[in-house]
Amino acid sequence: DHGLEIPARLAKAAQPGPLIRQVFISHTGPQQHAAGSTFAASILKPALESAGLKVFMDFASLEPGDEWPEELVTAAANSAVVVVVLTREYTQRYWCMLELALALHSRRLASKQQQQQQHQQPLVIPVFYDDTAEVVQLGEIQKYWIARLQQQAARRQELIDPNGWASNVCAMEKQRQTIRRNMLAPSKDQDYQLGRDVVAAAVKAMPVQVHIDQVYGFEQQEAERVAELAVPDPGRLGLWLHGMGGCGKTTHAKMLFNRLASHFQHSALIELQHDERVGSQHLTSLLKQLGAKGFQEDRAAGVLLVKTQDYVRDKAVLIMVDNVWTQKQLDELLPRSFGQGSRVIVTSRFAGLPHSEWWKQVNQQLEHYAMAQLNHAAAMQLFRHAANLDMGLHLPSKQLCDTEEKIVTACKGLPLALQVAGGAVRANNRNAVAHLTRWQNALAALQRNPDALDTEGRLQGVLYTVFKLLKRPQQHMFLDVATVLRGQPKDLALPV
Repeated sequence: DHGLEIPARLAKAAQPGPLIRQVFISHTGPQQHAAGSTFAASILKPALESAGLKVFMDFASLEPGDEWPEELVTAAANSAVVVVVLTREYTQRYWCMLELALALHSRRLASKQQQQQQHQQPLVIPVFYDDTAEVVQLGEIQKYWIARLQQQAARRQELIDPNGWASNVCAMEKQRQTIRRNMLAPSKDQDYQLGRDVVAAAVKAMPVQVHIDQVYGFEQQEAERVAELAVPDPGRLGLWLHGMGGCGKTTHAKMLFNRLASHFQHSALIELQHDERVGSQHLTSLLKQLGAKGFQEDRAAGVLLVKTQDYVRDKAVLIMVDNVWTQKQLDELLPRSFGQGSRVIVTSRFAGLPHSEWWKQVNQQLEHYAMAQLNHAAAMQLFRHAANLDMGLHLPSKQLCDTEEKIVTACKGLPLALQVAGGAVRANNRNAVAHLTRWQNALAALQRNPDALDTEGRLQGVLYTVFKLLKRPQQHMFLDVATVLRGQPKDLALPV
């Protein structure tokens, strides 16, 4: 337990309490050439926020003897998730070593009290951004901090614990949740993959309102859209995202919603089905998500729409409407005006719809954005993820490599096609490669009608591809489920 000790003057502030629903990122700070910190700020933090997670990330550089803000101590000790971005520089930063000690100290105390159900245990996720062998050097870390200890005045020596801090870093290598950067081919694409791995681990410990699976290749687009929507502009209300089925517009919109939601006290997301009539259940859900109280849920849709209008009149709200097919859906769901600072995000397969009179004015304040295809690197990552293969894995033959390249190219940057194609060649075990014949069958199915991949029919074509690759009993099961659940709400159908 020596490595878990913390300075006595911080112990009181670091007593475990109810966990804060946030991710605390411990990193080296704004140091020159600190690649790990750049990753934490420019890739990891946006990725976590896009997944709907609140992030605490401090950029202050503290030294022994400096007063620690109580907010920082509480965040390091009581955040539900602590992500530690480990680099060689990290082990030589005073505040980094103390943040790690605080997180582990809190986890140890919470673990002791968990049997009495007093406190939930926080999750610590080590991320080795540098090679593990370069970071985990017990003797070097001890030697460095012993030298620093000798330089400090007596009143500051309690803050440095060479043996304990070295033990903490070594303990990170043995954590079950440890995530390592691929050092064989480090790149920005690999950094994005690293961020996704961290998000996947974090959301298991802290479920979010709008969860997103398998986010690939939208990071740059998302950053551009967030920057545009965040700028105060009375002439801009929001965004109309459009594109064919399976192009990723819903995923992209949910990423934007998650990034913006923390800036709004009132936010709501409504998902529509194809050509679905908007009813009381949709408006009730909208009002509840926005925080309205004291209204009768069984009232007619028209009455609830008026209630919605009254409620949002003087409030800045964030509303996302997914999968709009008709103008009537918008007429029956959205208020006729919005409070200052409000934002609206709409997704649709159509670049535009015939306008009703009130929507003309709203539409003029929406930026229309056509979804772009995934670039080749992101497409390959998504395919590999769906196929249960690591990006660093070398396929066992040139023929397989060539077939993989052709499959990814044939999918033409369509996320759904990549997921379905990857699933078609997926083996049962991680990094197990299915027989070449299965890969070739998937490619042949995709190439059978290549023109269909450039039309709205590409969605059905891709789904039919994977259907034909199923064994006959599986095909029958799929058709049985599809028939029984036809027309049922998505929340009911997906678990089945």
